[in-house]
Amino acid sequence: MKEKAHEAGVLSVAISDIHDELTLERIRFESGCRVVPEFHSEAEIKQMQRLHAQKDSDSILHELDRQTAKANSWESEPIINLVDSLIDDAIRERATDIHFEPSESTFRIRFRVDGMLCDYKALPAWIAEPILVRLKLLASVDITERRLPHDGSFSFEGAYGNANIRLSTLPVQSGNQVVEKCVLRLLQTRDDGATLESLGFSQAMLDALRHAFEAPQGLLLVTGPTGSGKTTTLYAGLREIIARHINVTTIEDPVEYKLDGANQVQVNEKCGFTFAAALRSILRQDPDVILVGEIRDRETAQIALRAAQTGHLVLATLHANSANAAMTRLADLGVPESLLRESLLGVVAQRLVRKCTASHEYRGRTAIIEFLKPDGTYVDGTMRDDAVRLVRQGVTDTAEVARVLGS
Repeated sequence: MKEKAHEAGVLSVAISDIHDELTLERIRFESGCRVVPEFHSEAEIKQMQRLHAQKDSDSILHELDRQTAKANSWESEPIINLVDSLIDDAIRERATDIHFEPSESTFRIRFRVDGMLCDYKALPAWIAEPILVRLKLLASVDITERRLPHDGSFSFEGAYGNANIRLSTLPVQSGNQVVEKCVLRLLQTRDDGATLESLGFSQAMLDALRHAFEAPQGLLLVTGPTGSGKTTTLYAGLREIIARHINVTTIEDPVEYKLDGANQVQVNEKCGFTFAAALRSILRQDPDVILVGEIRDRETAQIALRAAQTGHLVLATLHANSANAAMTRLADLGVPESLLRESLLGVVAQRLVRKCTASHEYRGRTAIIEFLKPDGTYVDGTMRDDAVRLVRQGVTDTAEVARVLGS
């Protein structure tokens, strides 16, 4: 509900339920006006509130600046609206992360869009504390402890979409004092419906990936740094096989969005429910396909390999710089190379590069990919070969490839 206009004793109110007489009567009593309800959806009302918060940002800051104490200002409506507005703007701009960076003179806010950090807004330094406290309250972390890092999460419903948000704070030095830097990771809550074919892979790569996803058993690894599109590729492959009469179970940290037809499990390491513990339990659930969100330790690697050897298709991600480096990483985790190659379907490595437009701007991203087969050969070349293919097609350019892969 939101007040829209107040003229000549008549108050127009945007409301999602125009038959909510209890609310309307309360507004009539408190305003002393004749109330005219106007139907708007919850999303439309939220957008009105965000736009109102943005339009009045200067007055919000002025109002807060006049307060003699900043204590409890995080509970004020202007701060709540300002925080909501910043997150909503990030969703609208397709940002994956929001960086809140306080310093002695300013409070800088940056969005990561298409892999690049962009300045969004600079606010007065004094407003950092109420905004950060508001964010910590949303994520249910200790607002009194500022000397230690914190991690938390919360859900957000905005005018431009919904997101599951992970919060991370870190004490950093600013001049002679320690302040808290905060980063929000925005995870989409809806299934975007991407398939392997929609991801722009070459036909040879597409055939190899489909062959791996349709295998009755074995281990497929997808490697790359955080934010390289590993989950997108795995989900796309799962969508193509999930309609079969199979039991698909995923283990994730966190579950980013609902994948229809899959049983999704979220780990909770704080209470001992690790990837390894979840994987042991899932093997007693008669699975056909298991997605392991990340192989982080020896125990998880060994259980995943045993599952792949005993009639299960196991899909897993691993942090490594290349497909070849994944073999070294698994060896470091105590997995014998000879045993691995018996069950290995392949190792995929990928990165995301920005796409070029006709006006020589960057908009959106696509994957460059390599697929290392168990015999040590590549499907359709390395990542750099795939990047060259995209440059020739005009999808991206050499400067962007050099930024991501190096010259």
